[in-house]
Amino acid sequence: MSLVKLMLPAPDFSLADVNGNPVSLSDFKGKSHVILVLNRGFYLTILPAALAQLRRDYEKFVAAGAQIVVIGPESPQAFSAYFTKEKLPFIGLPDPTHSVLKLMGQEVNLFKLGRMPGQIIVDKAGFVRYIHYGHDMTDIPANEDILSLLENLNKESI
Repeated sequence: MSLVKLMLPAPDFSLADVNGNPVSLSDFKGKSHVILVLNRGFYLTILPAALAQLRRDYEKFVAAGAQIVVIGPESPQAFSAYFTKEKLPFIGLPDPTHSVLKLMGQEVNLFKLGRMPGQIIVDKAGFVRYIHYGHDMTDIPANEDILSLLENLNKESI
């Protein structure tokens, strides 16, 4: 069961990143918004659509005061190899035990080939401001919608 609820504090977690460094959600509090990407996995040899889409506008997300944090079910070695191969600029957090993916409410649907994609935006104050759980592997929000939300969050904090 997901503990993630709109307009409430996001549940904190800590995982080692692709370089083995500890990263907690609370590390970003007061510093940047966080776009949590609940990844399906790197089953395909091509870059998943959600990551390709986010990489395309990465500089815009950074300019909007956001960090992109990708959490996925792979082992640290597989996660690191994939991030290196694809030259992904995001923070990558392997979650082979699926503990954070479960905490964040990622759905697993075997009839739809496994894990469903998800995106959660946590504002600088640590509150959940947006939740999108995909209904299939192609159900991902448009970058323009996420950037618009970030723009509104930045206006609120002025």
